[in-house]
Amino acid sequence: MRNKQTYKYYVYMGVLSNVCQKFVAEKRAMGVIFNAEAKRLAEFSRFSLNYYLPTDTLTEEVVKGWLTRRPNDADKTVAHRFAIVKGLAEYMLRMGYSAYCPARGDIPKLQTGTYIPYIFTHDEVITFFNALDSSGNFYTAYSSRHQNMMVQIFRLLYCCGLRVSEVCRLTINDVNWEESLLLIRDAKFGKSRYIPMSEEMTENLRSYVNSNIHTPYLFPNRYGETLEPQAVYRKFRNVLVLAGISHNGRGSGPRVHDFRHTFSVHCLQKWIAAELPLTSALPRLSVYLGHTGIGSTEKYLRMTAEVYPEISENLSRTYGYLIPKGDISGEID
Repeated sequence: MRNKQTYKYYVYMGVLSNVCQKFVAEKRAMGVIFNAEAKRLAEFSRFSLNYYLPTDTLTEEVVKGWLTRRPNDADKTVAHRFAIVKGLAEYMLRMGYSAYCPARGDIPKLQTGTYIPYIFTHDEVITFFNALDSSGNFYTAYSSRHQNMMVQIFRLLYCCGLRVSEVCRLTINDVNWEESLLLIRDAKFGKSRYIPMSEEMTENLRSYVNSNIHTPYLFPNRYGETLEPQAVYRKFRNVLVLAGISHNGRGSGPRVHDFRHTFSVHCLQKWIAAELPLTSALPRLSVYLGHTGIGSTEKYLRMTAEVYPEISENLSRTYGYLIPKGDISGEID
């Protein structure tokens, strides 16, 4: 059963506020956490205040206005806006309300495949963590705890290949200290999974919890609530500067999520060097990462070959039939 404490609630405005609340309630009654979507829906309700809308009516004008691309919008941002307003429109039509349901033609063609994941070298990983460990400014008791918390968060991101949202949602009860396991609850696509940790990672986490944590959350903010991913992004940018690792601007990386890509590629590099059978290793990596299938995981084979050309020939000869054709740009979750 899902813990209702994981739900986040937002204020909805305008004539669609009641419909928005009912839409979110329906999704959660179906077992979907729907936090990010609920927040985006609240943004849409505020946006709708710029338009005249009859009560409980979703007009074509407000929908197309919402889907208009802003100057700095990434493809993902536009796609997320489309998904939430389409879901709301479909709900309203099903409930007998008047609503304009957008089609793909209502948004500009998405420029998919524009981002190439950034793979940190082994030296860059070491440099990053050295900079992270020495980056604290302990002006208050919280800043000291915050620094210790970030040290643990980034080690989990790289050493366990987790998504930043998965790390931020962890509670103390999600840690099995005896078996060195993390329980990742209700991750993307509603999947849960267990993640093994090294003995060193487990002991570091245990020491951190014993000295810092007084809430149910493993990584709380200053108010004892769940940490927002934005706090991790801010720390990441600061540490990149300290480490001398260039950031190429929005949409170009490196990004926090690239630690997950780096974990995957480094795992494959190690397995290939040890001549382990990748036909059995890939499905295990796919389950570990929480992918719905090995399609995304297979892309890491091509990335591994490109990042480590010394193993490329052997990789292509032995597993060429597994390596996807074309480039590796685009989003790998």
